[in-house]
Amino acid sequence: VTGCKRQTPALTPKPGWVEQDAKWWWSAFKEATEIALKGIDLKKVKAIGITHQRCTNVPVDEDIKPLRSSINWMDTRCTKQVEWAIRNIGARRIYERTGYPPSVVWPLYEAMWIKDNEPEIFKKTYKWLAVFDYILYKLTGKIATTTGSATQMGCLDITKLTNWATDVMEICGVPQEMWPKILPPAVEAGTVTKEAAEETGLPEGLPVITAAGDQPCGCLGVGVTKPGIVGINGGTSCTFESLTPELRLDPNMNFYIEYNPMGAYAPEGPVMGGGGAMMRWFRDNFPPLESEEKEKGISVWDIIYKEAAEAPVGSLGLITIPYWRGALQPYWDPGARGIMLGFGLSHRRGHFIRSLMEGLAFELHRNIDLMEEATHYEITELRMYGGSSRSDIWNQIFTDVIGRPAITTQTPETTTLGAAICAAKGGGTYESIEEAAENMIHVRKRYEPLRENQAVYEKLYNGVYIKFYDRVKDIVHKISEITDYYP
Repeated sequence: VTGCKRQTPALTPKPGWVEQDAKWWWSAFKEATEIALKGIDLKKVKAIGITHQRCTNVPVDEDIKPLRSSINWMDTRCTKQVEWAIRNIGARRIYERTGYPPSVVWPLYEAMWIKDNEPEIFKKTYKWLAVFDYILYKLTGKIATTTGSATQMGCLDITKLTNWATDVMEICGVPQEMWPKILPPAVEAGTVTKEAAEETGLPEGLPVITAAGDQPCGCLGVGVTKPGIVGINGGTSCTFESLTPELRLDPNMNFYIEYNPMGAYAPEGPVMGGGGAMMRWFRDNFPPLESEEKEKGISVWDIIYKEAAEAPVGSLGLITIPYWRGALQPYWDPGARGIMLGFGLSHRRGHFIRSLMEGLAFELHRNIDLMEEATHYEITELRMYGGSSRSDIWNQIFTDVIGRPAITTQTPETTTLGAAICAAKGGGTYESIEEAAENMIHVRKRYEPLRENQAVYEKLYNGVYIKFYDRVKDIVHKISEITDYYP
């Protein structure tokens, strides 16, 4: 069963800080499960797979009670800890050991921040749990994580995928005992307890199957099952991910290494705060007039995407650099800012909307080129998923800018489908992940690049986009120095 949602709020106690109460995760899980189980014969439910937002962890005590709010993946507070790790270990060594260049995103450095700033909480910490780990405990009473969840802790041994990189952790002063044991994907991690069954409505004894974080599951669910395909998620952030049968690190550290439940390494990179977060920001701050929605009888998103479709290719020269929450690859720059250039009096709301979408596509173009160069696998197809994949104009812009055909599937929310595929294999419905994927994924639509659009985008990309941030980076950093604010 897939597709039932409940959102959890976020706390922002200081600029650059983003937190969540772990109890909200469990409440949202119970509410979504209640909806999903309506009208379902529980005797037919064989297993449950769980996917989750990554890089959001909570410290718990020996009774598995949260000691504080979780630090969310969008949080940027631990810049000093990242800088310390780079000076004392080296970014290259950390990348080669973990598959992840040092960054404020990874929970290893958040744990260091707690050690430095909240030492009493750090002393009381028994385990540092990701969202999956916490939900697993609430369902089964077991404490464990899975490879596709452990990768983004920033301290997994990328060459031995059920081990932590203890040498890196020791230097950082974060003991490996604080982290759960690591299980492979698509195996049983425990069964639903009587107490959890009463709270959720799930059958007591139901196997809970390991899956992976949201992006590896999303890519699995959209059909990224072999090299040469890249999954693009227009979720909260705009994330791209492919896969390689063998470990291929980037000499320039322009992507990090995830792990796909298919049993393959998954080069990945996000545009932080791009995608759904950026589009919701525009919707909330520059919404269509209420009368437009009432008169036309359509949703706000229909209006927004219609305006984008009516704007010309290239948005009359309005170009967006989509560093809404800093930049990861290729800059690894938490002080980066979103930039719009090329304003003119002729620009209207539709040009701004289209420019946001084109800017994200330009950034993905750059990163896919870098991925091809480092992995030596040519990307021949895009697989679009997440809420944005429902939009024809979104998919066509990405197809035209990147210059590869794009495919959408019948299930836009493919992260849950990826978890269901793992559950189908782990619960015995199918003998392999490959067989489950083949039977559970169905293509909805294919988009081909339009040559005339592609020609315009290539000129803007090569002539403006890939040159601009390098020329203004130092000036942009002055903003954070003056205002003491990081995005």
